[in-house]
Amino acid sequence: MLTILGHSVSDKKLKNFRTFTWKSSNNLSDSKTETFWEIKSNFHKFKFIEYLKLKALSKELSLLEMRLLFDAPGVLTDNLYFDALRAWKTDVPKKVLWQRLAFIQRMLDLKEYSPNLYYTYEGTLRYEISELRSSIRKVVKYSGYVRNSSQVGSKRSSNIFKPEPERFEWNTNVEIDYFLFLTVGEFDSGVPGSTIILKMDQSKIRNGNPLIKDPMAFSQHLSDD
Repeated sequence: MLTILGHSVSDKKLKNFRTFTWKSSNNLSDSKTETFWEIKSNFHKFKFIEYLKLKALSKELSLLEMRLLFDAPGVLTDNLYFDALRAWKTDVPKKVLWQRLAFIQRMLDLKEYSPNLYYTYEGTLRYEISELRSSIRKVVKYSGYVRNSSQVGSKRSSNIFKPEPERFEWNTNVEIDYFLFLTVGEFDSGVPGSTIILKMDQSKIRNGNPLIKDPMAFSQHLSDD
């Protein structure tokens, strides 16, 4: 049995589309059901997820869309994006936030986000979202009956698995505070003496273009980490 828990469609009619799914966190405990999202869109899956990310920064998402986004693959592990969501709730001008976010993404060799990119997607993307719950088929239990001894397998004792001795490895990864850079204009990796300060070129303050004193400083900082 299939139950529709939620449904949403884009304003523009969906014609040619591809279908993709991922699991929903809206599961029932102690229930023989599974809950999942089914999305029909003219975009590929990860471009559709990118659209939702941009939409959350550009305008308010519905509750259904927000839950869909948080359940999407890779979103919960994207520290930069979650720091951006936090920064967008502050009083920092949105124009400055977009510029600083694009700056970070450019230095990390990621695709740059911008309002123009969102409006480009908004003008071309079509979708239909459904949250579905279906019953799980009962697993056929194995009775243990075999027709003859040859079906049991070898009588020889198999090699017993022995776990390897525990190994300890130092983790040298440093978590960068993207929120600090987006809201204040500084990078602090948590390591003394490794703060990178965003400088504003006085001749370009009117354009709101953030520059750093040394363009290679941030790249060098990441490679050192």
